[in-house]
Amino acid sequence: MVTISRTDLARNTREIVEQVRKGHTIFVQSYGEDQIVLLDILDYKILKGMADYALREANDLQTADVSEVMRLYLDEQISLEKVSEMLGLSRYELMEHFERLGIPLRLGSETLDEAQEEVVSAQYASTKPK
Repeated sequence: MVTISRTDLARNTREIVEQVRKGHTIFVQSYGEDQIVLLDILDYKILKGMADYALREANDLQTADVSEVMRLYLDEQISLEKVSEMLGLSRYELMEHFERLGIPLRLGSETLDEAQEEVVSAQYASTKPK
């Protein structure tokens, strides 16, 4: 977590955006008071998904919406591997986001069906064009 002034943001926008994209959360202050927070877009979407889950808001979904994916994950209906597949991330990228945001990682299969699902997801990921 980093705190900067509005002046720093104006003078160093490009560098600050790169820091945020690398996973740093940046608080922007004015006259010693926090004004805004800059965070990675996927971190924001994951947090929004967590909030939607907590509030049990109904979502109008058209595709693999992050809120719906997070709901399924938190309800233990899909695995971490499936979340990474649905969001188009590697498992390790997703784990980095979850760890940064304090979201529990459910590692390892609890059932045979989950293990088979993870094998299918891994096979899909290894054949997916890059």
